[in-house]
Amino acid sequence: MSITYNISRRLEFILLWIFSLIPISGYLLGNGYLNYYGPQFPFFSGHYIKYLYTLFVYTPETGISPSVQSVLYLFMDIMPVNNTIILAKLYLILIFSSIYFILWKLTDIILRVLNINNFIVKILSILFFYLIPLYMQLIASNWFNVILGILSLTYVVVNIVNIQYNKMKLTKKTIILSGIALGFSAMMDPRFYIWFLYIIMIFLLYTIITYRESLLNIIKSLIGIFLVSLPFLIYVYYIFIYPSLITVPISKAVSFGALRPDSLSYISGFSQNSDFVNLLTFISSWWPSVIPSSPSILFYPRNKWFYLPAYGFNDQILLPNDLISYIWLSSLFIFIAIVFISIFDKSRRKISSELLLALTFMIGVESGTDFPFNDFTYIFDVLPSKLPVIGGIMSTAFAIPFYAEWTNISLSLILAAIGFNYIISFIRKIKTKYIIGIVLILIMSFASWQYFNGTLYPSQHTGSFPGNSISLEGYYYPLNPPPQWVRVMNILSTSNAGVAYVGEGGFSEKWTNYQFISLSPPLMPGYATISPPHITYVNQTPLAYDIAGIKYLFIDNTSYIPLSNSFIYSYLNNSGLKVVYAKADVYLLEQPNASVFREAKMGIYFSPTNETILFKAECLLYPLLNYTPAIISPEKTNNTVTMLLNPSIVNENYMSLFNDSRNITIIQGSYIINHEGNISRETILSEKVITVKPRTIIIPEKLNLSDFVSVPINFSFNQLMAEFEVNSSSSYIVETSLPLPYGGIVVNNGKILGLNGLGQYIFTSNGKLTISIKQGFITDLLITAVDIFFYVLFIYFIIYKSFFNGKIVEVINNAIIRISRLKSYKQT
Repeated sequence: MSITYNISRRLEFILLWIFSLIPISGYLLGNGYLNYYGPQFPFFSGHYIKYLYTLFVYTPETGISPSVQSVLYLFMDIMPVNNTIILAKLYLILIFSSIYFILWKLTDIILRVLNINNFIVKILSILFFYLIPLYMQLIASNWFNVILGILSLTYVVVNIVNIQYNKMKLTKKTIILSGIALGFSAMMDPRFYIWFLYIIMIFLLYTIITYRESLLNIIKSLIGIFLVSLPFLIYVYYIFIYPSLITVPISKAVSFGALRPDSLSYISGFSQNSDFVNLLTFISSWWPSVIPSSPSILFYPRNKWFYLPAYGFNDQILLPNDLISYIWLSSLFIFIAIVFISIFDKSRRKISSELLLALTFMIGVESGTDFPFNDFTYIFDVLPSKLPVIGGIMSTAFAIPFYAEWTNISLSLILAAIGFNYIISFIRKIKTKYIIGIVLILIMSFASWQYFNGTLYPSQHTGSFPGNSISLEGYYYPLNPPPQWVRVMNILSTSNAGVAYVGEGGFSEKWTNYQFISLSPPLMPGYATISPPHITYVNQTPLAYDIAGIKYLFIDNTSYIPLSNSFIYSYLNNSGLKVVYAKADVYLLEQPNASVFREAKMGIYFSPTNETILFKAECLLYPLLNYTPAIISPEKTNNTVTMLLNPSIVNENYMSLFNDSRNITIIQGSYIINHEGNISRETILSEKVITVKPRTIIIPEKLNLSDFVSVPINFSFNQLMAEFEVNSSSSYIVETSLPLPYGGIVVNNGKILGLNGLGQYIFTSNGKLTISIKQGFITDLLITAVDIFFYVLFIYFIIYKSFFNGKIVEVINNAIIRISRLKSYKQT
């Protein structure tokens, strides 16, 4: 009987694990690329893919900063695989399995605390978590950190429940693990910490009324939990303020401001889907990654899906006006119904009442400005950002109120266990219990039928399709691009240079039926976003790419909104770029001189900080300098030549740039005059007055322009040291387009001249510059240590302690028994 029982449990464990992989089965069983939205995975294989998972990343918006989600990516460094399709599958299997193992162990703890000894309830609770609509949104948004934060927070809450319900005194081990879990949830998203404070506030008030005998025990446990979580909270705080800490005084760095305007007017924009119907069905996301849809859409031809009614902001729901749609809409309330049924369990009513009170409170927070009283919204959505020192860190995105829905899953998972147990226990006949359990599973499955389609379709609103503009393919649809597209990606995988894509932001491919890249792939090391080029300034865009260190321009004209032929023709013929690959509607153009580090014997000292003016200067100099950008310095040195803006007198001692029409006096000498690409040479024999037009540059011909030609220079990056080694020439001027933090770097064997108006760092070199990020080594070391700590913790408690330790002990005991039996047999 015991053997049969164990086999049955193991089989159920394996089947539920397979169940957890169903949403990604289309990709796992397919043989194409995965359309990750964002920089996590590029669409190509190669050695350089591993540099995406650096602990430091570089973005134009924020400069250099540590990756707070590196705990999810560190494993990439030890994977002996370079193929992105295999690598992505391994990643998904690992992360989905980790979530499942944690959930399995967590439901054991929940049922033990609630004194529920029913394996059917465990199965139903696990399925409840997977089938709740918000879970699909999270996995389709790559928000695995949020899921881990939800599970961590649940562990802390259920231990507090244990004190009240069982009048338990938590062991030191449980308090320590709860503190670590709370700290980990803050690492996954700092808002979890604030939300936990909200929930605990409700718990304490409820304890004073109902569990007075447990009040002192709860306070002691909470103090212990908060003390243990404090180092992790400090760690999160340090990571967030790090970019400021290395650039401004500590007093300013610690007063980190909210990144979004936290105001009622701003929050109202993100409250458009937070009506109470959506809140109670767990579909209140502002921009859903999976469009909740009625299964009746399956009866419509796919090309007619575009014209089905879509409701809510950014297409909250796809709902044909038919009977099945309204039955399906009603079925979405099954999850909240199970949660509220918990109130009927008399033996656990105190606990369910407390949790429901906290859940209702958090639904109010989630509603944002849809809550009837604005004061409520202000206090709990806006006021946290006003807190001194920590306000900006802990509530930097409270302006998106529906994120509070994350904590609702933590509370609902415990309440669902009570609700399921009440429903199952209410039935006396064993067969009827199984029938009721199957009915509940069927209703939840019907409500979340998209969980089973293997790709989570239909997907989000793209802005490129006709009608409702909803993508027909799911997030985990395995993409099979044209061979010429793959060919381009294979070429790019051999280079560590950045790539820019031409096309509408978020445009869709005919061969994918899904939203394509709206950001450029990574600029190594780290990554940078590059906006689509302006069609009207075709001749200028190669320069923009060159400044950004972008080497390749990739034109993929398979879009639903194709680029004009004249636009492509301009790029192919007038841009000065080299055509590397061209087949059908796919083109790869190369800027041979592009680099993130450049050097030149001479630079230009130009004082204006206006980026537009500097860009004009670059453009006019571009064809004169062998199609390479001039290095513009913010400081005058021995190896710079002055450029003046709109001087009234022009002579051979400086360059002159004009951005408006005017009469000027030009002194005797020989000059190169470039007006919007029309280059002429003129020798002035005597002083005279001439009229210049906007976008004109006058250069003394005696200057050796070859000295101003900038060339790419090799560099290496030590990730752990957060340090660049640049192989520059001695006494040369050097620039970089990497968005390094101003005032946050240290330079050896050279000198920092500062930032020019284009945001580029300019250096003078004594030969082989070394550029390091302040406190970069310490920060990298800290991040790595914290990552390893949580990996070890997960392996020990979730894998070894839960699944293998008992089996190992059992094997050893069986071996000892057999040996003893063998000895006794020999003796007889």
